[in-house]
Amino acid sequence: MTLKLRLALLFSISVFFILTISALSIYYFNENFRKEEYNKRLVLEANESNRTFIGDTDLSKKTIAALNENALNSLVKENIIIIDTQFNSIYKSPGSTLPFISMELFAKARKEKISSLPQDMNEHEGVILYEHDIKPHYLIVTALDLFGYSKGNNLKILLIASAISGIFLSGFLAFIYVTQALKPLENLRMQIENITEANLEERVVVKGQNELTQIGQQFNAMLDRLENAFEHRKNFVQHASHELRTPLAIMLSQTEAALNRPMTLQSYRLVLESLQDDQQDLIELINSLLTLSRYEQLHEIKELAPVRIDDVLFQCIDFVNQVWKEAIIIVDFKEMPENESLLVMQGNETLIKSALQNLIKNAIQYSDNQKVKIVISVYQDSIQLLFENQGKTLSKEEQLKLFIPFFRGENSIHKKGYGLGLSIVETIIKLHSGTITYNSIGNNINLFSLYLPRN
Repeated sequence: MTLKLRLALLFSISVFFILTISALSIYYFNENFRKEEYNKRLVLEANESNRTFIGDTDLSKKTIAALNENALNSLVKENIIIIDTQFNSIYKSPGSTLPFISMELFAKARKEKISSLPQDMNEHEGVILYEHDIKPHYLIVTALDLFGYSKGNNLKILLIASAISGIFLSGFLAFIYVTQALKPLENLRMQIENITEANLEERVVVKGQNELTQIGQQFNAMLDRLENAFEHRKNFVQHASHELRTPLAIMLSQTEAALNRPMTLQSYRLVLESLQDDQQDLIELINSLLTLSRYEQLHEIKELAPVRIDDVLFQCIDFVNQVWKEAIIIVDFKEMPENESLLVMQGNETLIKSALQNLIKNAIQYSDNQKVKIVISVYQDSIQLLFENQGKTLSKEEQLKLFIPFFRGENSIHKKGYGLGLSIVETIIKLHSGTITYNSIGNNINLFSLYLPRN
């Protein structure tokens, strides 16, 4: 079932219940009013009969009965019965019979002067009046409200016809209304269908300020993210292919050269050592690619644990000093916290250690004197680490591309690397809801600012 048909059906069902409840209410109140009005006529007729048959008059009962039967205001199938308190008949209109009346109704009439009779099988309605001015007696008047029933039946037919026609009309109008209301959604659907992987640059057209506009804006934002992701993946694959092709081509050329000419044992050894270096570089590149790919696929860190940032930092420094024995790494606290718990954050220690190691190695590798200064600042809700080294700084254009995989600035010429370290660092820091920025300050000073939230 389509959304248009479903909405039209729901609207029609709602209208059906509203019309049905309204029709039943109208009929119910009209029927109560009819009964109330007809009971008043029955009471008037009973009072008139009481004055006629019980009051002082010189007319014979036969004459009175004839006059009463031919009166213009007599009711349809009217029956008048007068009985005393011993239930002996005083007067009966021609053709009338005493209906079955419970003693409770007689007692109620005796107490309240009047009591209504329940409707019988022939739809006759009636009342009982108790009078005791001259002598105690009961007046029982029953009749058929032919005109009232006729009006009620006519009203019933009109209400049923109105409800049925209202349902069909509301369903038709609801379908037209829903079709017009969902037309912008249909247009949005058609625009979305035309966007494929081949034309991700296209965007849906949104107008006005409503819910559909918000959906269109969110869809366009999603397309922006997808386009950036596809572009990033495309560039990543291209750069990775290029970086992998270069060492493989070098290894192949060295192997072919060794096979195509006679070589001494020492020459073969040199070739194998060169191949070993190339293989080591290739392994390092592949490991970096796998690390970056694995971290980029993470959306959040599920297992968090307390990590003391200064302990992890000193472990990273010890590890880096094993590779760069001449490197000088200075750690300084901007202000030593009195509460050491402020140095503890929630995170993944292995990932934090990997990020800090990359930052330290990057600072050493791109410095002029293999000297790095690290300043730790502790705040109530975050921890800041500043990595400072002296060396050639990056231009504004290079700073914008600094964290893009495989990007290498002019300061990386003649330096070994693939441009993946900072990309890995940024990915890890984002997983911890932190930020990392680069700034170049005077006297060829490079500064990386790392912010990590404690919770």
